[in-house]
Amino acid sequence: MQPLYPRVRFYFSCSCSRPFSTRSLTFWPPRGPIFALTPGPSASASRSQRARSLAASACYVVPVTLTTALHNSFAPALDWYLMPEAFSAGLVEQAMARYGLGPGDTILDPFSGTGTTVLAAKLAGLNGLGLEANPFLAWAAGVKLGVEVSPLAFGAAAQRVAARIGELADAPAVPLPDMPRIAKWMTPVVAYKIMALKAAILEEEAGPERELLLLALAAILRPAGNLKLTAHAFGSVERKDDAPVGPMFTRKTAKILADLQAIQASGLGCLGRAEVVHADSRDLGGLSHSLLPAQLAITSPPYLNNLDYTMQTRLELFFLDHVRGLADVKAIRKGMVICDAKAMYRDIADHQRVEGFQSIQAIAEAIAVRHAGKNWGWDYPFMTRQYFGGLHRVLEGARNALAPGARFILVVGESSHSGVKVPVPEILGEMGEQLGYHLEAIEIHRLRRSSSHRHELAESSVILRV
Repeated sequence: MQPLYPRVRFYFSCSCSRPFSTRSLTFWPPRGPIFALTPGPSASASRSQRARSLAASACYVVPVTLTTALHNSFAPALDWYLMPEAFSAGLVEQAMARYGLGPGDTILDPFSGTGTTVLAAKLAGLNGLGLEANPFLAWAAGVKLGVEVSPLAFGAAAQRVAARIGELADAPAVPLPDMPRIAKWMTPVVAYKIMALKAAILEEEAGPERELLLLALAAILRPAGNLKLTAHAFGSVERKDDAPVGPMFTRKTAKILADLQAIQASGLGCLGRAEVVHADSRDLGGLSHSLLPAQLAITSPPYLNNLDYTMQTRLELFFLDHVRGLADVKAIRKGMVICDAKAMYRDIADHQRVEGFQSIQAIAEAIAVRHAGKNWGWDYPFMTRQYFGGLHRVLEGARNALAPGARFILVVGESSHSGVKVPVPEILGEMGEQLGYHLEAIEIHRLRRSSSHRHELAESSVILRV
């Protein structure tokens, strides 16, 4: 009998032992099989059984994966501002080629982050539309789309700012943002330099050049700060008594200038239209936009890892005036898919959407058993139900935003809480089918080792078709 779905596919397979390149990216061939082939699920299998069978059918895991931001480093425009949680533009380019997208087609990203998807679409001559609940990230992604800014005008503005700040050796002590524990995040002497640089930038006339200068400032905040942030983790403290803020800013603006020159030398006529909207992805169903419906959606939702994702941009939010205090931060968190056990917002009823999914309820109940008697105030079972309920809203809304036959690719990872493994990709496949999508495949990119549990956690692309 033919399997109901095709086997899980892998992105790169070759018999060579040397790395090979495509466009600006280099890929290393797999070192050997990680999984054995397994039969496809039968037509009589339940939705959850079919999803589980798909997830178990992978052949290879590519050592250098496109599900990290590694390949965006040093890439034109993509690295103007980076976060470790982002995937690489190569993942988007592969999907464009795989599904035959061309000029005039739109790619949608409901969790736009730093704008990789929409920028990759624009640079390839396609249209891109992103949604992002974090106001700083929505702004940063929008600024990165400004590859048409005049290199001459930007270079002149950067030179004027450099002349104003000088060496920044004795930046004056000025009031700092009202950010809790700011001295832990950044030593005062560095923070004063940042404030002096910001003041010098704001002397420029409002316009796209100034926005790019502020983005360059945002890009050096974390490197100049004390906290080392990693993908899906808050990070560790590496105190810096001082930091070369001026040279760091100069290097970043020089890179932006060089990218503007290179992109525009290739011609601006082939660029697509692109926009990032500051919005809650759970409200996607009510979005009306001239770039919709989309022919493809590709995104990476927050992982179910008990991480407050506003922490990853806390410096940027405060120093660039997107928030004034913790009340503003709370409002942002309430506009995001819940993946943090400390985010106990009982007025958000996303959990009600998944009451009928036994797979989700069983996991939440198993976690509750492990946490019985612990009065720490963190509700992991509620977080789990809220998380999947929020993603159920996203999946439902995306159906209205996608053209018939379009694919929705979600890059997600499994998680583990108190020894209970959460097969997120399989559950997303199950929810997608319940909402009327066709689950085409679950493609495993890599296996990650859990630092605190015995499980190997797969990071995969869930591919749904409208």
